Amino acid sequence: MNNQNNTNSEEVIPFIIVQPGYATGDMFAIAATLINNQQYHVLISTTMDEHENVRDPYDNSKSIREFYRSSGIEEYRIHTHNVNEVRAPGLASQLKMEAFNIIREQYKNDLSKRAFENKYYKPVGEGTQYIAKNFSEEMRNQLKVAWEINGSQNDAIKIWLEEQGIPTSGNNLLILWSRFSGKGGDIHIEHDTSYWGIKQIVHRVADMYDAVIITGDKGYVKERAKKYDETANEINVHYQSKKVFNITEFWKGNSPALKAWGGNTRMGQFKLYEYFDTHFKNVKHLGFRSGNLEVMAMLGYKVRYMEEKGSESGGRMTTWFETGSGETALGGRATGYERLILAEPPTRSGKFIQYKIQEINRETQDSIKRLKESYESSGNLDVKKLEKEIKAIEDEGEARKKIFAGPEMAPSRKDQIYPTPIPRKGKESFSEGFSERDMDTILSYLQPSDWVERETGYQRIIGQRNKSYERLLESSEKII
Repeated sequence: MNNQNNTNSEEVIPFIIVQPGYATGDMFAIAATLINNQQYHVLISTTMDEHENVRDPYDNSKSIREFYRSSGIEEYRIHTHNVNEVRAPGLASQLKMEAFNIIREQYKNDLSKRAFENKYYKPVGEGTQYIAKNFSEEMRNQLKVAWEINGSQNDAIKIWLEEQGIPTSGNNLLILWSRFSGKGGDIHIEHDTSYWGIKQIVHRVADMYDAVIITGDKGYVKERAKKYDETANEINVHYQSKKVFNITEFWKGNSPALKAWGGNTRMGQFKLYEYFDTHFKNVKHLGFRSGNLEVMAMLGYKVRYMEEKGSESGGRMTTWFETGSGETALGGRATGYERLILAEPPTRSGKFIQYKIQEINRETQDSIKRLKESYESSGNLDVKKLEKEIKAIEDEGEARKKIFAGPEMAPSRKDQIYPTPIPRKGKESFSEGFSERDMDTILSYLQPSDWVERETGYQRIIGQRNKSYERLLESSEKII
């Protein structure tokens, strides 16, 4: 156990995790780190004024800070630094300096900046690394205590579930997580959910489960929020009792039954999934890589996250993977957060981005190869010059890829910057949904070992589909 509750905060120099105010996905691992080890502090960039109003639409610092407070983390360990924009370039060095100033001013020591950076400064990914090194069953129990996951609200949760018509107990339960934060203006559009992909999964496995629940994000535009209801209805009409349920963004509800168990709060949401895990015999969670699924794994639920092969941002979470002994490569207990590798994302946007990044990688490697050949043919032995030119090529490639990995192409930005969406013609050449091979990968996790296939009244296997924007435009013109 790494908890240091008896540490005198004025005598021991803290480790400070620097967290951008937009990085909600990292807050769960950071919170777990802060709960487990009191020597850790966190510094959050913010645009909040004295009335706690934020200037930047991407600033989530208020909810991040409130989550840490609700987790029982003392106020003196939660620091904020005011900035103009939480995603402005050059903030990393500014936040690092602020963290150093906190140490120098609050802890009255002669620590050098270099010594601070080498030991006490921690980037936003520190929470992930800490969990990989230190997670244990004792830590899992700590989190449940801090987040009040103790079954005390089960009666109220059962009432709410009954109001929704959702089964309150059973054998097999599947929880599908929807993600649309990328298209909503955050990063990694390629990890967003596909409505068609969810439809494929639901049709394929609905008969294997007592209930299938779709949770998480509704979508990035209100007009499409009913798509999950349509998928649920396609299945439910064939059963006496409903089998598929859409509870996306349930926490935004205002009913007394929801508020009775805190379902409109972050902590309350955790309680719902604990209820499911204790009232159904076999519960499985599936979604794309996200902080929400990290929490589900840390709390002990069966989780798999999907990620396309070659994802350049995927390496960070591999430190959580089980290495065959129940532990991670870094020595902590594996949380259960494991990956299903897919050949490609299910959305056309994701496939387009994957293709463009792979194309840039090929072009970068080709340029480096030609440069090396040029040096060899000319007999130039200036190694330092060669390395400098190679780095310039690599830096140019990374800069080009950032256009696709960042929020620039998000079709529904929250700020005043006009988006540069993916060209429709660029997406038309890609199919929507999961390929047959990727569906087999998904089924290897979802299909119960004792399930026997039988006929259903609905189409079980749904393939990918293509979309022509010209044909859609022609159809809409005919309707008008």
